[in-house]
Amino acid sequence: MTGFGPFPGVSNNPSALAVNELQRRADTGRFPGVQVATAIIPVDFKVIPGQIAEMMRLVRPDVVLCTGVDMDAEAITVERVAINLVDAAMPDTSGAQPVDRPVIPGAPDGLFATIPVKAVRAAIEGIGVPAELSLSAGSYGCNAAMFAALQNARPGTRVGFLHIPSLKVLGTASATKALVAALRACAEHETDLDEPGGTLA
Repeated sequence: MTGFGPFPGVSNNPSALAVNELQRRADTGRFPGVQVATAIIPVDFKVIPGQIAEMMRLVRPDVVLCTGVDMDAEAITVERVAINLVDAAMPDTSGAQPVDRPVIPGAPDGLFATIPVKAVRAAIEGIGVPAELSLSAGSYGCNAAMFAALQNARPGTRVGFLHIPSLKVLGTASATKALVAALRACAEHETDLDEPGGTLA
């Protein structure tokens, strides 16, 4: 499970708060039989792909859930697609602002999440936290993390991304509960729910 550190305009990233709280709960034995590894990644386009790849090489996880913040969201959004594109609307923490660059040169143009996205959405809604599907993770750091995780996944590793709203919309306790529900849905559903999840737009 990964979250992001601060970046311009977001000094206290809700994804880092939720991921750190998840690790705290894991350290106190809240998830028996499950090993949890977490990391907070800097919002730095030069660092994100390599750090994700190195973590996955060392941990060899069964499930990877990356998280980030969407300050405009009103619900947790479960992302369906990552694209091999960085087109930064604002600079990263190093001051870089890439325009129309690949996340990983030579990699596919896009990759689909391999977690059961509809089951994850339903599980989060089932604990009383608003959730919805989102087609694309964007073109900033969140998309870069999701794409790098998918590109570096071993066969059978399930990878997805959750955008967490601002703290004004969703508190850390609720966001952490949603992460737990998402992980459980990944463990319980080999295939996704057979129900509509698309949009008309």
